[in-house]
Amino acid sequence: MLKPGLAVMFFLALTIPVLSAQTQVTITEDEVVARVVEAFKRRNETLTHVMGWRMVIIATTDRRLMEQTKGKFQNHFPFKTKWEYKEPYYYLRAGAFASRNEASHALEQVKKKFPAAFLSMDKIAYDEM
Repeated sequence: MLKPGLAVMFFLALTIPVLSAQTQVTITEDEVVARVVEAFKRRNETLTHVMGWRMVIIATTDRRLMEQTKGKFQNHFPFKTKWEYKEPYYYLRAGAFASRNEASHALEQVKKKFPAAFLSMDKIAYDEM
């Protein structure tokens, strides 16, 4: 029976040459694939927004109420807010979520303080995510 130290040395002597062997792999990209990838890159460089989800905290005709709600919301939650006026309503929106699942999870927490809140699809800038 080999001693444990000798067994480890024997194992290392056998595996080190295998680990140090280098293999060179060459990948040849098809021209059509290269053109498609470049077109995809150029198209994505021009995109500034993506469709996503926001929480609508309040929709009201009273601007002061919307501003008060904004202050109250910001005291309780870390989500970035923005408001929008579409006659006759002021909408206070919060958050920027790529998926409805993410937005729904956040909405569950928000509804504890703001029960009228709901989700809405919106254009979201990449830098907001």
